[in-house]
Amino acid sequence: MYKIQIEGQGEFHCAADDVLLRGGLRQGLGLPYECNAGGCGTCKIEVLSGEVDNLWAEAPGLSDRDRRKGRLLACQCRPKSDCVIKVRLDEQCTPKILPKQQAVKLKHVQPITHDILEIHLQSDEPAKFIPGQYALLWVNEQLLRAYSMANLPNDEGLWIFQIRRVPDGKMTNLLFDEQQRQNAVIQIDGPYGLAHLQEQPRPIVCVAGGSGLAPMLAIARGVAVNPQLQHHKVWFFHGGREQRDLLTEQQLRDWTELGSRLNYVPATSSELIEGIRSGFIHEVIDDVLGEQLIQHEIYCAGPPPMVKSIEQMAHQAGIPQQQIHFDRFF
Repeated sequence: MYKIQIEGQGEFHCAADDVLLRGGLRQGLGLPYECNAGGCGTCKIEVLSGEVDNLWAEAPGLSDRDRRKGRLLACQCRPKSDCVIKVRLDEQCTPKILPKQQAVKLKHVQPITHDILEIHLQSDEPAKFIPGQYALLWVNEQLLRAYSMANLPNDEGLWIFQIRRVPDGKMTNLLFDEQQRQNAVIQIDGPYGLAHLQEQPRPIVCVAGGSGLAPMLAIARGVAVNPQLQHHKVWFFHGGREQRDLLTEQQLRDWTELGSRLNYVPATSSELIEGIRSGFIHEVIDDVLGEQLIQHEIYCAGPPPMVKSIEQMAHQAGIPQQQIHFDRFF
């Protein structure tokens, strides 16, 4: 373990095989972050002394200007010695539940859509997280990526993820292959993420695209079981290219158990289907809710272009940033 001092703001210890970001979060420090994967650039730091191993020097989260100024990403730096770093801690990033890495066993697998697989993993300890958070999934000691939990926290140690097949993706293809996945060694590291369910008085809008479906299901399920939110209505917008990318309304109602509090609006961007709205999902939201959108708490997960469009639409509608919740995945 190496001692990592944060200039003027305390210190923590980080294992040689961990990265600075997650080492600090494990010890309850509010290191700023979002994607945990080198894409967003939120976790920029300066190393004032000591040595680190930069795992991804070309990470898109750093601009050329950042590199000229010697900035690094905390999510991509493993310590090679004691270090002093410069970063501004953010109270909003202080973890409510300390993340940890642990071994899990594959318990159950079922297809959700033509290219999304739901996997159930079992840990020895309770599954502690807040609906909407994510974990890092490791398969055969290789980091697959961040995936949001689709279920609710539970004492039984059940973690449910929905994994979208990536064309020519070595690790996702492994999980989609029955024989290979049975022999896979799987670990999860979490929980992480700031776009989790909030106990706010406003009705809720959930927007899901692609593999962003999982955290939105967890948010909706969380509303259903939270006594503080028992009167909240949920608008659930699910966007896909084709009808086969979408949930059926019955699937969503069975999973969320919100009853009459749920309004489901599916939409396709490249198919015209009777009974399903067509267009980009941010356009559909604007068409359905219009000026009423500002009265809602907005949760969003999906491809970065979709999330960016939702954020721009919300800002143009005058919605305060604190009413918009998303984690950018890259």
